[in-house]
Amino acid sequence: MTELRKLYLYDSGTGNEIGIDNSTGSIQTIEYEHHEIHSGSHYFVSGYVDLANSHVLQFTWQMPDTTKWIHWNWNIYTESETLWQVYEGGSITNALANAITPLNNNRNSSNTSATTMRYEDHANTAAADTDVTPTTLIESGISGAGKDSGFAERTSELVLKQNELYVLRATANAAGYVNFTMEWYEHTDKA
Repeated sequence: MTELRKLYLYDSGTGNEIGIDNSTGSIQTIEYEHHEIHSGSHYFVSGYVDLANSHVLQFTWQMPDTTKWIHWNWNIYTESETLWQVYEGGSITNALANAITPLNNNRNSSNTSATTMRYEDHANTAAADTDVTPTTLIESGISGAGKDSGFAERTSELVLKQNELYVLRATANAAGYVNFTMEWYEHTDKA
């Protein structure tokens, strides 16, 4: 009977094992973000809102004051032309009406996100309940054109600042649906 032996390669910097598949001899690795799903530290929210012309879909997202940082990416699909903006450092005038409970991508995990996210549909920018005048506009853009649909996304993760409030806005320049998905993992740096 032939003895099967598992071969390990080691990362000299960390001492971690890199697995080799016995059957194929291939190195067994996954992307770090995928690893976070398996470990139960990867979360998401998704949904849609039907915005009337000039309405603002606003999210506020409070980061925890810990060294467990949020690594975030997102996408939005819009039925019609929509201005989207991401601000860092807003201040809440009135708490937004709807709380969002993030879901764990590993449905077998009981881990929960350390963040607080809320949203609301406002009649216009002036009615929005978060002051963004002293903030940093991180990024913005237009999705769609007139009554034509559009898509925007951030695929390179953004590491969000601890104990900071983030404001995400989608302002409809024409009436239509806004579909959104936000994904993140929560990680404490080893350094």
